[in-house]
Amino acid sequence: MNAVEFQAIVNNGVISLPKDQYSWNGKKIKVILLDDTTTENTNVPAEALDKDADFFSTAGLWKNRDDINQESIRAKAWRNNK
Repeated sequence: MNAVEFQAIVNNGVISLPKDQYSWNGKKIKVILLDDTTTENTNVPAEALDKDADFFSTAGLWKNRDDINQESIRAKAWRNNK
């Protein structure tokens, strides 16, 4: 997958490609929209981080999932990329 980042202004629901990206015209693409005006600070101060916290105690999605590990995640994510 190729990725390109550029800024654009939406006009009547249309985003125009920059001239150097015209080769993408007509291709099926994935679009992710990010509002560039967001000023919210999402940084967490270092003193607020508990360095000794157990990851799995706070990650409910993975709770009691002993079959989840780095190798199994990579195998699933990269299964078609050989």
